[in-house]
Amino acid sequence: MTTQPHIPDEDELLREARALLSPLPGREPRAGFAAMVALNARDRRRPFAAWLRWNLFGLAVAGVAAVALAVAMPPAHREEDVMLAQRLELFEDLPVVQNQQALEDFDVVQVLHTLQPEARE
Repeated sequence: MTTQPHIPDEDELLREARALLSPLPGREPRAGFAAMVALNARDRRRPFAAWLRWNLFGLAVAGVAAVALAVAMPPAHREEDVMLAQRLELFEDLPVVQNQQALEDFDVVQVLHTLQPEARE
C-alpha cells in the first residue's frame, strides 16, 4: 500500500504566509470608504444604476465644460464679419464688372442691323 503525500489545505498555507510576513500597522480607512463599499454593493445588485450614474456624471461634466468653453471664448468681431461679407459680394460681382465692356459691345451689336449705310462724298 502506497501512502499519498500530504496536501496542505488553504488554512495551513495562509498561516504559513502570515508567519513569513510582518504585520502591517493599523490604520483608519480613508474618508468615503464606507460610502464606496455601499455603492459598489448596490451596483452589483443593480448594474443599470452604475451605468446610469456614470452616464449622468459624464453628461454633467460635458455640460460644465461646454459652459466654461462658451464663457472663455472671446466675443466675435462683427466688424470683421461685415467686411468679409462685403468682400465676398464684390467677388460675386467681379465677373460682371470684367464683362461690362463686352456687355456694352453687345448692345452696339444688337442695333447694327438697324443702321443705314451713308455715302461719303
